Amino acid sequence: MIVRQVPLRVAALALAAAALCALCTPRTSAADVPQAADVARGEHIARLICSACHVVAVDQEFPPLLRQATPSFAEIANRPGVTAESLQRFITTTHWDVDKLPMSMPNPMLSKPEVQAVTRYILSLRKR
Repeated sequence: MIVRQVPLRVAALALAAAALCALCTPRTSAADVPQAADVARGEHIARLICSACHVVAVDQEFPPLLRQATPSFAEIANRPGVTAESLQRFITTTHWDVDKLPMSMPNPMLSKPEVQAVTRYILSLRKR
């Protein structure tokens, strides 16, 4: 076996370059992966269910069906005081009564994980 000696300066330079690469590489924690998946799932759900009344994405294929103006998801995300908890509460507790006008938001009948995914998607639209 041939052992090759590397000058100390070259080894130190290689070690510094490796450390710099490690610092510049974006980190994705295990907690970020499910959240990113939730955001994508939330967008999918929003496009299927919420887009009939709201603009849920700038590249939405069709405009909302309602003539009555409703806030876009980006507008909702950027309102002062909007939190995950307030969004989840709003989505799960607003129900439309057919006798009540003006119309309010109907119950989208989403499961708790679906509500959480839509909430994460909406919050991902915040301007940074």
